[in-house]
Amino acid sequence: MENGITIQAVDAVFYDNSLQIKTTTTDPKKELLYAFYIYKTGEKEAVHKSNYQKFPTYQFEASTPGGYKVKVFAKNKNTNNILTMSSETVMYRIVKDY
Repeated sequence: MENGITIQAVDAVFYDNSLQIKTTTTDPKKELLYAFYIYKTGEKEAVHKSNYQKFPTYQFEASTPGGYKVKVFAKNKNTNNILTMSSETVMYRIVKDY
């Protein structure tokens, strides 16, 4: 926790093949920048890393089915201190019509 600012939640959900990520914080002055690291189940390294941005939301297009987890880094623009929180694992499945 920095100056009372915390990450309250990291929500991740799939819509089709798009992983939609929303971060909720207690940052009334909008002093945070956000980076999103996407991990796939079974992979040690992140399959995608975003740059820092001012928006607490992000979208990632998944190309293969499996479990995905997001780690959010929230950096204070003034002090460069970083908060982190991870989402629960969410599944991306491809359903074929026959």
